[in-house]
Amino acid sequence: MHCIDTNAWYSRVDRPERPDFVLFDLDPPDGEFRLGVRVAYLVRGLLEELGLSGSVKTSGADGVHVLVPIARRSNYDDTRDFAEGIGEILARRHPGLVTTQWRKAKRQGVFLDSRQNGWGKTIASVYSVRPRPGAPVSTPLRWEELTDDVSPRDFGMSEALARIERGIPLMDHTRNELSRPRQIDRNLERDGAESQAQCRGFPTFLVRYAVTLVTR
Repeated sequence: MHCIDTNAWYSRVDRPERPDFVLFDLDPPDGEFRLGVRVAYLVRGLLEELGLSGSVKTSGADGVHVLVPIARRSNYDDTRDFAEGIGEILARRHPGLVTTQWRKAKRQGVFLDSRQNGWGKTIASVYSVRPRPGAPVSTPLRWEELTDDVSPRDFGMSEALARIERGIPLMDHTRNELSRPRQIDRNLERDGAESQAQCRGFPTFLVRYAVTLVTR
């Protein structure tokens, strides 16, 4: 009881084993939300390299959520592996800015938490009020609204209601479908032979799957 925020599964009741999206949960160091913004754009850029699109929202706490809607053909292991692979690539490309280090004491930069993709995990829903001072709201943003001067405390209940009244979409509902390619994604080749070898050790889901954008 006394629950304030609304947390939902990543899948729907008719197919609970098939998530609707991959989540990139970005946790910046205390007081460094702007770094979370910067890494959100790095995630977006790498997704675009793979032919994927994503939507962004504030977590309502201190982080940023990037959601990648997918066709419901993948399971939670797939989505977690994909998020881990993206995180490892970004951590290698941007050391000190992106980290996948689980232990907080050892982190340097923004933590990309791929483990939030999993059976039974929940996420603060779009426009959910969070139990924080000022009652901030987890707010979906257009990418152009996500700037260095944005603060998660900019979006409270009154701001959320105003956005809804203006007809701002909840999230982008474009789905991304996964299919098997004949070779490793060429977009990763620019990292060089050594990095390409490292990529071969990444989850098959990431390096062996080309992505075709579909809408349904």
